[in-house]
Amino acid sequence: MSDTGVLEVEQSMLGDLVDISRAANAADARKLALTKVFFESRTTFRAAGLDARFDTDMAGRSAIAEIALTLSTTYHAVSEWVRISFTLERFPYVADAFEAGLIPLAKVRTILTHTAGAPAEVTRLIEGRIVSAAQRLATRALGEEIDRLLLETDPDATERSKDRGHAARRVCTRRRAHGMAEVSATLSAAEAAEVTALINEMVGTVCAQDPRDPQQLRVDAYLAILRGCTTLACECGCGRADGTGNDVRPDIRLQLMCSLDTLLGLGKNPGYLAGYGAIDPQTLRDLAQDATWQAMISWAKAHYNKHDPAAAFETTAEFERLLTEDPQHLVRRRDLWSPAAPSAGLATTAGTVVIKTPPFDPGMVFPPDRRHQATSRSTELNTILDRYHANPSLAQPEFPDGHGGFTEPPPGALTYHPSDLLAAVVRLRDGTCRHPGCAVPAADCQLDHLVAYLKAHPEAGGWTILANLHCLCLGHHQLKTAKFWTYELLRDGIIHATNKLGHHGFTLPAHR
Repeated sequence: MSDTGVLEVEQSMLGDLVDISRAANAADARKLALTKVFFESRTTFRAAGLDARFDTDMAGRSAIAEIALTLSTTYHAVSEWVRISFTLERFPYVADAFEAGLIPLAKVRTILTHTAGAPAEVTRLIEGRIVSAAQRLATRALGEEIDRLLLETDPDATERSKDRGHAARRVCTRRRAHGMAEVSATLSAAEAAEVTALINEMVGTVCAQDPRDPQQLRVDAYLAILRGCTTLACECGCGRADGTGNDVRPDIRLQLMCSLDTLLGLGKNPGYLAGYGAIDPQTLRDLAQDATWQAMISWAKAHYNKHDPAAAFETTAEFERLLTEDPQHLVRRRDLWSPAAPSAGLATTAGTVVIKTPPFDPGMVFPPDRRHQATSRSTELNTILDRYHANPSLAQPEFPDGHGGFTEPPPGALTYHPSDLLAAVVRLRDGTCRHPGCAVPAADCQLDHLVAYLKAHPEAGGWTILANLHCLCLGHHQLKTAKFWTYELLRDGIIHATNKLGHHGFTLPAHR
């Protein structure tokens, strides 16, 4: 068979998978609808007075038990079907898409979970965009997008929902097969990030020769933390013991991204917590109130002159003086936000300078100013994606040479490994692996050059700059290396992924 014939067969297979998936989604929708009808029938039968002792609640429970017995499933599973089917009455567009097979049950669950408690008038405003996102995004990314839509549409509702969320915190233990068990915890985003950071710190206390795989190390680190240890016993034979009884605790570092307006209380745009997604502005400010923090501030410039870096920046000397002598002015006086010279620590790309400030003391933020409102990104981003989906030929890389618009390589561009600052900026921008649908956190991804870096001739290949780096998990990085997938950076931080069959996928940065 010719190569063209093989491609046509594979394209046909993918089309069949789409048809089968939509049929399965529609079948799930019919199953839930019929469950609802059966439940309503059993709970209203005789309700007109044929039996004065008729108990509607018990009849409903019996109906659920009857369905569970018939389908050899659990009472809990059928209860969830009933709950979802009734809740969907508030979401007509979601229900229609579900019935048409356009979105699966898993995404319906995600939609209902993330909109729980939101005012009806708010969900009505964003339901159409939620359905659009559900057909485009993977489940985890969909949840993050819904959170962002809610925060942008009704920032004040966050204050009402935080109390409900705090009351829902819990730790559960479930029995698993083969003598195993599962421990799960429902925490706030900041608390979960803190737990993750603690585990990562503990894992880092063993030497590189430890024989355990990453997941085994994380489990043992989790148990060591619960037991009060500050280091993990190494199993390579080096003799390093755990730090039981030591009161010293590791520093916890959380990575957040937001606008300065939000940090200063002048705006209500949501922030972004690395490894989690969108968080409300007040939670972000609460974190800044309680912890020493450090900012990375981006500043767009037209060009960068490697021979005279200061020439490309305004008021560099004034900024450097404030940066070293009086750093609170960096966040309190907007008229003095100016880029720093290279001595301050920066990453560059296409006229953008990213400045890393000195650490700031807890509480160095303004209280919220209620006059300022959020500006929605979602409409803009959906428009961008719709444009590329409608006409993929528009998807041209912004910097096809991998030089980010520079005529001369900026500092660090000709070294293979990015600086710590540049790596942090890339991970914060991307949030997760940039392959469509992948939810591996950026912290667990590798940094990949979009245009290959040529070690023999660095100036001729792609440079190590923000505009030529993105996050890929190990699996998708291997697929790129094997040339099954290719990736390009478009305008607005959009990654365009294509495969050998000519399929196109687009992913957005976690935060711009």
